[in-house]
Amino acid sequence: MKTSIQVTHSSQTIEAEIGEDLLTALRRAGSAPDAPCGGRGTCGKCRVLVDGKEVLACQTKVREGMAVALAEASRPEILTKSNVPVQRTAPGQEGFLLAFDAGTTTLVCYLLDGKTGRELAVSNMLNPQASYGADVVTRIQAAMHGGMDALCSVLREGMSRQIQEVCGSAGIQAEEISVVSIVGNPCMQQLFLGILPQNLAEIPFKPVLTRGEIRPAREYLPICKNASLLVVPDISGYVGADTIGCVLSTEMYDAEETVLMVDIGTNGEMVLGGKKGMVACATAAGPALEGAGIRFGMRGAAGAIDHVWLEDGALRYSVIGGGDAAGICGSGLIDAAAAALDAGLLNRRGKILGGEEADGERVIRLSGNVYLTQEDIRQLQLAKGAIAAGIELMAAQMDLTLEQIDRVMLAGAFGSFMRPESACRIGLLPAALLGKITAAGNAAGEGAKLLACGQPDLSLAQRLADEIEFLELAELPAFRRVFAKNMGFAV
Repeated sequence: MKTSIQVTHSSQTIEAEIGEDLLTALRRAGSAPDAPCGGRGTCGKCRVLVDGKEVLACQTKVREGMAVALAEASRPEILTKSNVPVQRTAPGQEGFLLAFDAGTTTLVCYLLDGKTGRELAVSNMLNPQASYGADVVTRIQAAMHGGMDALCSVLREGMSRQIQEVCGSAGIQAEEISVVSIVGNPCMQQLFLGILPQNLAEIPFKPVLTRGEIRPAREYLPICKNASLLVVPDISGYVGADTIGCVLSTEMYDAEETVLMVDIGTNGEMVLGGKKGMVACATAAGPALEGAGIRFGMRGAAGAIDHVWLEDGALRYSVIGGGDAAGICGSGLIDAAAAALDAGLLNRRGKILGGEEADGERVIRLSGNVYLTQEDIRQLQLAKGAIAAGIELMAAQMDLTLEQIDRVMLAGAFGSFMRPESACRIGLLPAALLGKITAAGNAAGEGAKLLACGQPDLSLAQRLADEIEFLELAELPAFRRVFAKNMGFAV
């Protein structure tokens, strides 16, 4: 039996089935809050007001006559610029080009001039799949349990809105677009193309998109009815076209020195090497560094603690936008752990020492209402242990010491806002690399723009996908030992 739900913040009325969970109904209407756990009731993030009472949308059944108020979410700053000195040229063709960086958390769309390659407009938004889970594993599970069509359609609809936005900004029609290039991790690529990501849920996690292709864009984005779609190949099941984009834009494939490129997100992708060869790996960093799985975790938006330091023996912090702290984002989490180590509030194993008590447990208090729990520290240890282990094992695979790495490039939003000193202090990045670290910005998006311009063409992307050696960390005998070692802190 159907009923109507009043969504008061937008004066929207939506239709829902009595007895279904409220999160599902809000998803259908495009009004769902974030649900990092995918709706299992474990993250506690999908809070809404139902008839004035705060509840979890995923644990609340639709009933007749209910009124729902959604929290006014602060929009995070989404990184669109890169810091890599790439000179783009275009084939001098009539029309316009589109380039997408389709990330797990954010979508960025660039409109380029087909004659010059000049950027004309850019649009960014949160990935509208967020209510299905914060990480790719949760979304893979959602797709395999009946959510495939919804995940595919909501992604394409979001990208279509971005196309309308950039075309409107530039005063052109979508029919004038001749090329669309998209980079993303293998899960995002498959969800966009309508390919069930079952291969990413089963050992050996083989990639489906191993060959670069050119397809009609109208089959996926009907608004681009005259464009060709570039399908960029993946390196492995968990190292995808976004990593290819980073390698292309940083030009590390042509470097005489040894370069480490790290893209830290819900899944940490890394490439090590240069002109003489490269090795790549993926680490299950989890969504902790993007705010999920942390008691007061949030994205890097207004109200988030973004940096923490030790001053006169006390923890001090800054808040994005000023004012009271509502939570803490990934860069703040890393800073807080580093400062807590310096203050003697954490031991080598990550146990909280001293501090205060809240809700019957020992915590590290940052502000009046924001603190870190022992479980928060544990989630950070799992993330940083996985990333550091990946770097160490890639170096061993190439018969290199960490000291022999010449340059480190941090790609993506997290790498742009994270303090390298704090990352090295907690062991997220090896201490030997401090002083060699630079932020590359949105290197994946820059790679997508290069591909849209045909500079280089898909053949180089294909060569990189074929030649970069993929290191499956879990299959290495040393992985468990190296991972466990890197979970600890140096005190």
